[in-house]
Amino acid sequence: MTRQILVIDDQPEVGALIGNYLKQIGFIPVVMSSVEEALDNFDPSEYLMIIADVIMPGKNGFDLVRFMCNNHPRIPVALISGYFDKEMENLQKVFGIDKIYRKPVFLRSVKEMVADSLIKLATQTAFSS
Repeated sequence: MTRQILVIDDQPEVGALIGNYLKQIGFIPVVMSSVEEALDNFDPSEYLMIIADVIMPGKNGFDLVRFMCNNHPRIPVALISGYFDKEMENLQKVFGIDKIYRKPVFLRSVKEMVADSLIKLATQTAFSS
């Protein structure tokens, strides 16, 4: 199983920070700055999960979730955002997203994102066998 995790954030410092946290807990981060860049180069066999910002220029985190649900539903996506309002809460419900993690991102929250995603992945695999 791959140990690569795709990180998508338009703020290079946030992407680098999450990448460093992932390295600390034994994963290999691949950091990209936009959903478009990520989808142009996406190979589902390379990634264990995706961590993505919600609000970015161009396609946003919800666009990514829609694409992944339609094309690669087994790959978990964890969303992060520094901004949260009623509209985002409604979109979270519409897309069936359990949780949007808050910025600033800390090592503890990255560990939680990875653990939650791995549990979801293991549950999907167990019930599809």
